[in-house]
Amino acid sequence: MATNKIDKALYGPSLTEIILGAVLGLLAGVMVACVYLVFKPVMTVKVLPPAPARSMVYYLPGTDSRAKGKEWQAKAKQFISGGVCVVLNEDELNTWAASLVSPASAMADSAAPAKPATPAAKPAEKKAEKAAKPILEGFVIPAKPNFRVYQGKLQIGTLCTLNWYGLSTDVTVQATGMFEQVGETVVFVPDSVYLGSCPLHFLPPLANMLITHVAESERVSEDLRAAWAKLTDAKIEGSTLKLTVQ
Repeated sequence: MATNKIDKALYGPSLTEIILGAVLGLLAGVMVACVYLVFKPVMTVKVLPPAPARSMVYYLPGTDSRAKGKEWQAKAKQFISGGVCVVLNEDELNTWAASLVSPASAMADSAAPAKPATPAAKPAEKKAEKAAKPILEGFVIPAKPNFRVYQGKLQIGTLCTLNWYGLSTDVTVQATGMFEQVGETVVFVPDSVYLGSCPLHFLPPLANMLITHVAESERVSEDLRAAWAKLTDAKIEGSTLKLTVQ
């Protein structure tokens, strides 16, 4: 022990300690930068400025005209019935999204007077229930989604409330990408994901976790979820989303 102290005093830290210190310092710097970018404001605009600032992240929400989106209910019924190809514009997508009960509203409803107590769950049941809950549940609370179709891609955005033990703030989340066939399922594959101004697409595991959480949090009817599971093709054509369901 004394020899190690003398060696450090004479020769300084070892190569292993230097490398470990550099790695830890780098990780700490990345974490601080990510936190800063998450809370850096995003500029919401209807049209990009002629000379967009390189240091600014912009969010352009899709249109939500009720007049142009009035056919969404009829198309939703066709989609649920199956065996059709449904073409939706972003106004129809956003008029449908406006009809959803947001997760935040659902949490408010759950604050109603509690029901009579039920027998306590067994330890094994509690453990299984806890494991089944998404990691981000309660910490990231998304609002209603917004859709924008442009340049052959679909943008999905929402305002999320980041809740940390009573401390909360609203942050814009936006993902842009296309649909791909993965096995027998058609899935949305984003090529860019932003949490605030933080580009999460450079951290794929975190980006996938966030997108999955937001998608599963939306209170979509079971009929629509079941119909989506039968989807055989989804693609962007011009300014519309074309869905084919068996």
